[in-house]
Amino acid sequence: MAQVKFTQKDIYDKIFKQKRVGVGYDPEDVDDFLDGIIADYGVFTKRIKELQDQVGQLQGALQDAQDQLSGQPASAPAENPAPAPVEAAPKQEAQPTNLDLIKRVANLERAVFGADHEA
Repeated sequence: MAQVKFTQKDIYDKIFKQKRVGVGYDPEDVDDFLDGIIADYGVFTKRIKELQDQVGQLQGALQDAQDQLSGQPASAPAENPAPAPVEAAPKQEAQPTNLDLIKRVANLERAVFGADHEA
């Protein structure tokens, strides 16, 4: 991944050189444009932080789910331990798993095609 070259402060503190008097860009126009870039940069930085936090939470939830599927207790130490929220367990029960969906499809096939039908 490419490294960030400029921080918000770097952009804010940037002073452009003027080569000749009367030739060049309007400093107020440049400042206004850079102020917009700084604001966008702040939004991007905040969003990246939020997404990184969300990735950490999802990795923790994934590890918990994998532990449950493999029969390990949830208190077993993981490589990347992430604290799970207290109300995470009821939310996982409310969401159907792949196994639940497969069972539902099998029941529907038996109802539609009869008990003698095999895939």
